[in-house]
Amino acid sequence: MHGAVQRGPDRRSWRYRANVAARTLAGTIGAYVVAALFGAALARILPMERLEATVVATLLAFLVAPAVTVWAYLARGPWRAVAGVIGLAAFLAGLAWYAGPPA
Repeated sequence: MHGAVQRGPDRRSWRYRANVAARTLAGTIGAYVVAALFGAALARILPMERLEATVVATLLAFLVAPAVTVWAYLARGPWRAVAGVIGLAAFLAGLAWYAGPPA
């Protein structure tokens, strides 16, 4: 035999655990923040009554949260997942701020 064959990442290593932890934080807390900012920005942009815009934006935000979570686990690396979530949250916060207060 030429040596042991490694079958995958060592799940006991701190690097693997940090990778999973970073993606989990990006996929849970980050997804919540992105969904909330998406709802806030969209509710301010939609050309409808305030209540209707809020309901539509909230319903669409329920689709954004799982999409962000899935993307956090599909990103090439944990830093890319965290940076992507932070970048998207910053963009949506800027958009909500630029749109101004709800009508």
